[in-house]
Amino acid sequence: MKESTDELATKVLQALRSYQLDTLVATLHERGRLPGRPAQLISNLRPIFDAAERDLVSLLRPPADFHPWLHGVLLTNLDGTEAKVNTRVSRVTALRALYRALRKLGLLQLDPLFEFQLPAAEQRHDPQPRQPLPTRATIETLLHQARTDPHLYAALLLLWHHALPLTTLLRLKWSAFHPDTRTLLRDDVVSALTGEAATALERLHHRAGYDPLFPETLEETAVKRIFPYDTVDALRLRVLQTCTDAGLKFIPPGQIKRCALRDHARSAAHLGYRTHEHYQKVVAMAQAITAEASPER
Repeated sequence: MKESTDELATKVLQALRSYQLDTLVATLHERGRLPGRPAQLISNLRPIFDAAERDLVSLLRPPADFHPWLHGVLLTNLDGTEAKVNTRVSRVTALRALYRALRKLGLLQLDPLFEFQLPAAEQRHDPQPRQPLPTRATIETLLHQARTDPHLYAALLLLWHHALPLTTLLRLKWSAFHPDTRTLLRDDVVSALTGEAATALERLHHRAGYDPLFPETLEETAVKRIFPYDTVDALRLRVLQTCTDAGLKFIPPGQIKRCALRDHARSAAHLGYRTHEHYQKVVAMAQAITAEASPER
């Protein structure tokens, strides 16, 4: 009797939840769902699965700090030595293939590795210098120019002040914003917003129809999306236009997000991390990088 897609999905889900990597890879590979050599796939995925089981990280429903956590896992081999860039790339490539298989089975709707970036694979020639992060003054110039666009202004503040992932930013609805406490629910973490970010969101909230004198308007606006950008490219285009108007070179939104660790690292919840341990590791890593790549701390 031929196995149904639902039956296969159930087997895959059980293996994934119990971190049974060998069973997971074999099940998907034998049915033509996961290309590649099983032994190599298992070797590449083993450090990720072992760390996920150790840290109680769900690979099917990754937490808000999944990307920083994964960066930390990829840095080290199972024997404690530092992993080479090509090794990290191979591991992420295997994880991307696994997530593609899970999406085709209907176990995932979104790609958990969307916007995840690793250093380029090692080449024989000398590597190019790291692109420096924009300075605080540069970002402030961009924000000043963006004040005439309330949506972009609020989006930039959430990126810079709270390191909000781009995919999270795009799908935010007003139900995630609590005007009384000036907090924002971002995946599994509630962040207390900075004064500037909260004020920018309040202005948008009122424009969307919320009036604190009429409590019923809170429920009416809850289902509406906060930002008008349908894709990351739409947001990038708006940032490019604003950079041009301000006489600046294009600043990718992802770079602005990374500057949050340099300029606004206040607490784990402030930047969306579930545990203080992960937060400390990522901040230390970011400080080491910005000390090398950016002239301004």
